[in-house]
Amino acid sequence: MGFIFMLVGMMKERGAEASLKRGMSIIKMNEKIAACGTRKNGLYHMNMAPMSDVAAVASLQLWHERLGHVNVADVKRMIKNKAVDGLKCTFMVVKDICEPCVYGKAAMTPLPSARGVRVTRRLQLVHSDLGGPMSDPSRGGALYFGTFTDDFSRWTDVVFLHKKSDLLAGYKKWLTKAQLHTGNKIKVLRSDNGGEHVSSAFKALHDENGTMHQTTVSDTPQQNGVAKRLNRVLVEMARTMMRHKDVNQDLWADAIKTAIHIKNRVTSRALPVGKTLHGLWTGNKFDVSHMRVFGSTCWVVLHKSHVEGKFGDMAAKGIFVGYPDGSKAYKVILDNGKVVKARSVVFSEKNSSTVANVPEDSPVDEVVEGETGLDAGSDDQNVDAEDDGEDDLQDDGSDKSADDNQGSAGSQLKTRCVGAADRGGRRLSTGVQ
Repeated sequence: MGFIFMLVGMMKERGAEASLKRGMSIIKMNEKIAACGTRKNGLYHMNMAPMSDVAAVASLQLWHERLGHVNVADVKRMIKNKAVDGLKCTFMVVKDICEPCVYGKAAMTPLPSARGVRVTRRLQLVHSDLGGPMSDPSRGGALYFGTFTDDFSRWTDVVFLHKKSDLLAGYKKWLTKAQLHTGNKIKVLRSDNGGEHVSSAFKALHDENGTMHQTTVSDTPQQNGVAKRLNRVLVEMARTMMRHKDVNQDLWADAIKTAIHIKNRVTSRALPVGKTLHGLWTGNKFDVSHMRVFGSTCWVVLHKSHVEGKFGDMAAKGIFVGYPDGSKAYKVILDNGKVVKARSVVFSEKNSSTVANVPEDSPVDEVVEGETGLDAGSDDQNVDAEDDGEDDLQDDGSDKSADDNQGSAGSQLKTRCVGAADRGGRRLSTGVQ
């Protein structure tokens, strides 16, 4: 006959009570006798008939381990509600720290909610982030874009960059115009720990302006959540608009700029009901009636002085790629690659065509000081949204980019397809011969 040795200490851990008196042993579980026996040759020989309950009764800690380290509160709930049979527990105490649970279930401490903690004026807090590199360079050669978002109004401006280190120059330009527009100085800039934001030159600029720079903890992008979510939304909007009209990938900068133009003029859950970003940033209500579908086929209506003879074409075909800063106009890339700004354009958004005229009282350029992305201009070298400036012609008919500091405003012809007559009688190069 074999023997099973039972240790009194282990039985007590499982909630059992052992009594050893006068050569007799009694084991109780839940105030009931579970086993009894007598002492022979220094050992207690137990009657094992009622001992089946001993294995089923265990401490809460042991049941926690038996049940795959499930949450202790769930085990207690099962015991209380008698959700299963056989779950008997008399010792409702667990270890302060279950080490296997620490190794297997450790998680980052959740960030506290920032709801209700809002700034009270513009530029009190600005969120910034860098997007890129993109898989394809833009028409102007940019691979990155940087955003600056005012926390009070959630108004966003964008700069397009060839390399990350260009962010400082873009920030300086944005800072000057934003502070001039609002009359406020920036108090706090919040960004991640990217090298483009924490360079010594950036730090010197913050010290000079008295700006506090808040950076995120490593591997905690949630601390810069406003800027991170914004960049994701902008890329998603741009991707969707480009896919809708199947435009070339190198127009991503124009799509991003258009996405920001739209975002700044619609409502947001982060703002009071009925308020738009544009309204809080500028104080004016915006009219969206002139807006058209990005990437739509369109025709720029030519002024009669630009038409070749009596039977020349009255319009030049192209695609619509956005709203240029500082102009009551549309930005259009003509079929010959020329980028122009035009006020009167025929659009084919669906199957029918409509003539759109930007009204003279349109608030398109009311936010010139706010939209401070690099001016987008046009030249034969395919300039895109990050170079959005005047579409001008030199006296000899050659194109000149807005980035060319040698250009003279007095010697240039601004492309306004409907409006004042061409004073110098020069011909607009639209590809129409």
